[in-house]
Amino acid sequence: MASPALDPRFRAALMAKRRGEIQEARRILEEMLGEDPEHADALEVLGMMVSEDGELDLAIELTSRLVSLQPESIMAHANLSRFYMLKGDKETAEEWQAKARVLGWKEEVGRKASATAGSGMETVSPDMVEKQEKAVEERPDDAMARMALASSYRKLGMPVKAVSHLQHALTIDDTLSNVYLALGQSLEEANMKEDAAEVYRRGVPIADKKGDFMPRNQMASKLTQLEKDNRS
Repeated sequence: MASPALDPRFRAALMAKRRGEIQEARRILEEMLGEDPEHADALEVLGMMVSEDGELDLAIELTSRLVSLQPESIMAHANLSRFYMLKGDKETAEEWQAKARVLGWKEEVGRKASATAGSGMETVSPDMVEKQEKAVEERPDDAMARMALASSYRKLGMPVKAVSHLQHALTIDDTLSNVYLALGQSLEEANMKEDAAEVYRRGVPIADKKGDFMPRNQMASKLTQLEKDNRS
């Protein structure tokens, strides 16, 4: 397989495209793919070019070949979504867009995990988060599964993602003291202080009634601090 970064013909095609010489650029890319059907960058650029000319079936064929070569390519998945939307196939477009979002999520988790590695912070592997996400998909009304996933999101510095799962967990069981505490903490981390205070106000009496003194005391302390900050 040729190396696109070093291929002078690929650079020539890009230059021709920038000059507005679209047919010349297309001729070069098609010639390259005739010799090397797995030239990923040529597939991507030619797919985009023919889509602009309204040749959507050809754009889909070229980009599908790219996905086969690079199954983790977010751009390829997003392009397929756009091409199908232009064809009027909204359902298929949404399927490809969902796949692009999943890939983007996995990339973000991997980036966050790499950033925390060696920092002394507790790390979470992308594989673990993927398993936890799958567990939530399989058991959407499992509060413990949502709590575990939310905990991983928080460790990765993604509190907003944690919030929705913790909120859902409370719709399953609104007596879970630890969920109120984790939800309040996540909202604080997301800089949603007023919402966090309201969660603590709801959670403190529930924890008190159940005898869950550790989460009760933590929520009461955090609520006091938030109310103090709000007055100052």
